[in-house]
Amino acid sequence: MLVMPGETVRIANDERVSLGLDADVEARSVRLTPRFGDAAEIEAGEDGLFPFPTFPCPNEVGIEWLSSSGDALFRSRAIVCDRHYFPLSALSGYGHGSDDFDELPEDDLRRARQAATEVFEAAAHRAFVRRIGRVSDFGGDGLLSTGVDPIREVLTPGYRQAGYSLIERDGRCGRAFPCEVEFIYGRDEVPAEVSRAVLELAAYTLRPSNRPVGATGESTDAGGYIHFITAGRDGATAVPEVNAAIEMFGRGEACVW
Repeated sequence: MLVMPGETVRIANDERVSLGLDADVEARSVRLTPRFGDAAEIEAGEDGLFPFPTFPCPNEVGIEWLSSSGDALFRSRAIVCDRHYFPLSALSGYGHGSDDFDELPEDDLRRARQAATEVFEAAAHRAFVRRIGRVSDFGGDGLLSTGVDPIREVLTPGYRQAGYSLIERDGRCGRAFPCEVEFIYGRDEVPAEVSRAVLELAAYTLRPSNRPVGATGESTDAGGYIHFITAGRDGATAVPEVNAAIEMFGRGEACVW
């Protein structure tokens, strides 16, 4: 997997992956600094790729691309979880090969899967694997709404969980504001319909569009009119089945008074 400077990639322990720097500068080694676990420095292989080791989940790993002299050239980041919502083989063989996704570069499939995962989780306000989240505390009164659920553990000392998606100070905070509060959230299983929906969304992003950009409909030769489902207006995505899965399995909008 080629990673651009400053890019954040999602990696799961259920897939072996090697990383390479997507830049005109060669990195001879990489330094990995996880939120949980021991740091590691790995030399590049003959192909210029670095095998990404297994880390405890959930995790976030800082990636420093190093020159031959050990200087940091660029920084990237990896979000690590225990599994993806579907394997790449499901996307490459989608539609029994009718889309020819198996002819696409593996990096294109990985990026489509990551984009679909990000859209689904953001729209559902929920993750179906455990992840590390953050919310800013500006020192005001009241609860901190994380915008996601369920919270599993509050990592920052001086704070405690006050609801499925709420955090409060526990009286021992003693921190300067504003500050960032870390927590772990997410479910422990991926419903089959969520897996199918994210797969379908990834496939949709890989297909070339057969309509003009920005079009919301078109007239037919028979005098009728076809209305196009439009992402952002008719739902989070342009795929009705994916929008239905988001509505069914997501947390919906929440209000805090």
